[in-house]
Amino acid sequence: MNLAQLKKKGGVIADALVQREVEWKHLDAKGKEVTEKFKVHIRRHAFGVMEAMFAGGEAERFKNARYLSASIMLGETGNEELPFEDAVNLDSSLGVVLLQAVNEVNNPVKN
Repeated sequence: MNLAQLKKKGGVIADALVQREVEWKHLDAKGKEVTEKFKVHIRRHAFGVMEAMFAGGEAERFKNARYLSASIMLGETGNEELPFEDAVNLDSSLGVVLLQAVNEVNNPVKN
């Protein structure tokens, strides 16, 4: 296989967003469980980008928050980034739901 063929088959990742619907269950201000369903846009990351994110050192601290911040795009067209500071402070259950969606896009599991 040559480089052109590899690119045509998707082996070299373009900077594209993949839309996913997520479902987040949480308690509202009155303590009642509610379910929020909404769409997020997720960046597909190339090998080198993933390697840099998880290289160790300072990157080990808040690794999942850094991953979410680099991956999750909000808004109707996916033009609003999730700031790192906000990713660190996400509700834990929401963080898990978003991390699952990001992993589905970047590490697809085959059946």
